[in-house]
Amino acid sequence: MPNSESLMDKKITVMGLGQFGGGLGAVKYLLDQGAQVTLTDLRHQEELASSLSQIDLSRLSRLVLGEHREEDFATAELIVVNPAVRRDENRFLAIARQHGVELTSEINLFWPLCQAQKIVVTGSVGKSTTASLIHQCLLAAKKPSRLGGNIGISLLPQVAEIGKEEFVVLELSSFQLADLDQLHPASDLAVVTNFHSNHLDWHGSLENYRQAKQAAICWQNGEQIAILNGDNADSALWPTDARVIWFGHEIWRDRPGVHLSEDVISVRSAVGGWQIERNDLAPCLQNRHGFANVAAALAAVVVGLGIPVDHLADVLKTYQPLPHRLECVTEIKGRTFINDSKSTTPEATLAAVSCQSSPIILIAGGKDKGVDLSPLAAIIAKRVKTLVCLGETAGALQGLVETAAKNLSTPPLVFQANSLPQAVDLAWKNSSPGDVVLLSPGCASPPEFPNYKQRGERFLECVLAIRASDFGPDSHQTPA
Repeated sequence: MPNSESLMDKKITVMGLGQFGGGLGAVKYLLDQGAQVTLTDLRHQEELASSLSQIDLSRLSRLVLGEHREEDFATAELIVVNPAVRRDENRFLAIARQHGVELTSEINLFWPLCQAQKIVVTGSVGKSTTASLIHQCLLAAKKPSRLGGNIGISLLPQVAEIGKEEFVVLELSSFQLADLDQLHPASDLAVVTNFHSNHLDWHGSLENYRQAKQAAICWQNGEQIAILNGDNADSALWPTDARVIWFGHEIWRDRPGVHLSEDVISVRSAVGGWQIERNDLAPCLQNRHGFANVAAALAAVVVGLGIPVDHLADVLKTYQPLPHRLECVTEIKGRTFINDSKSTTPEATLAAVSCQSSPIILIAGGKDKGVDLSPLAAIIAKRVKTLVCLGETAGALQGLVETAAKNLSTPPLVFQANSLPQAVDLAWKNSSPGDVVLLSPGCASPPEFPNYKQRGERFLECVLAIRASDFGPDSHQTPA
């Protein structure tokens, strides 16, 4: 792996600028190190306008948009690959390997250069919220902390400024971990929120997906800490040499860890015990899913790092949900609109549905990742008033829900929509005062949306258009 001293004048191709910070961070860092950077992305300029606006394009050796060129891969000395690109199937990366060109990623560049105490957070569901909670708890305890990784923030451009006394909290996806595995990453503390089937279209099998996630803890040593979910039968017993701390309903009450009961989180640590009631948490953390995220964060910060709880209660009480994660958008004539576009797994949508107490109009579906949707369909059949299906999974999801609901006295109404605007319109027209209109896809974004953020933003646009047409331009209604 090249160090910063060896990057001067090195011919480096960055493959995939992306919209989540990684490609942008890599380009900025490499330019600052004096590298000759070629940036290449299959998307066009208008799609990447926001990211491109943050780069001095005149400093690039070459900018290639809308295509990749073989020579940029055959003649490079190093290629920084977007982690979402499958290395075993991409013909341009095959060309690079044929010419002996080294492949790396933004997080692989960052890892060996970062001197801070590293906290890695991964899992199939809940990693963004858990990482954000840990970061905010550290700041509340006056511990210097930076948040980055898959959450959309690249810390690579700042790596030279990050001192040994700081913490970096990194949310890492299975794609990033699969690549990082070659460096045998041993974080000071790692959190695995849970493990469920996901991204099988990319990893090829459940075992490959599991192996990628296990890279978060399998290289740790006995002086490091792994936080595991005792309620998740798969990940609870993953192999690691680290000191294991569990959180969950089934953990032993007389050992350090975090125990969940129906309405209370109990923390047992070397610095004492503590209890927090569900009603003392921010509203977005009071559902079952949020409750588990709080437990994971407290297991890391209080039990793992030994930080007193004095200032943490305020963080938990005032925590605001991250954008596109059970985000309350607005209320229109008694209907509450919730944007949960970040829900890209069935388990996340199941949690979103389960935490609603009002009748639900659910918009779900998207890219088919080869994941079994039957458990989600069973919950939808019982808990959802109206379902609007979208994307590649629309037909399969409708069929599974109708099968699950065939013996129910009040099965949900089920529609299919050809676009998100049509789905929102169907949801609105079939809603009543008191209903929740919930976008919680349970699937990755369909082709018309590059990512969940743009899907969530389009949902917001559609909802605001309904509000404008319903109340008129002079309405004094404001988003919730």
